[in-house]
Amino acid sequence: MNYEFKYKNTAFELFKLYFFFLYSSLAGIVNIIFTVAMIVLIYSKWNVATGLLRVVLVIAVLFFVLFQPVIMYNKARVNAKELKGEGKREYIDWKKIRAGKRFPQMLIIFTDNTNGYILTKRIVGDNYKKVFDDIIERIKR
Repeated sequence: MNYEFKYKNTAFELFKLYFFFLYSSLAGIVNIIFTVAMIVLIYSKWNVATGLLRVVLVIAVLFFVLFQPVIMYNKARVNAKELKGEGKREYIDWKKIRAGKRFPQMLIIFTDNTNGYILTKRIVGDNYKKVFDDIIERIKR
């Protein structure tokens, strides 16, 4: 079976992908631990902390909760503008697909170790679960 998709990812879809990759890695786990530790430190030491220490603690928490996602979104926005595929048709043989990685409402089809295609629910349509399952099954063969 062959599939055909009109392919154009949005900045928010790329942002979700970056977010999934980050928080499913060791760096993401360290981010979570650090953020929780900073919140606990703020809660336990707020009354005895100096003004400068309070500012440093709040900025440390905001980095992972606010600044890092904003930076990731800006990177995704720039990358989405650079991805040009409109009007271009490409045929990919099943033999060239090396792997697939599934995320919530998203499937990445890798054609080598670093390059691939992001298929989202929006791109694939309402029967995306069936399509994703079929593609993953074909990749395993």
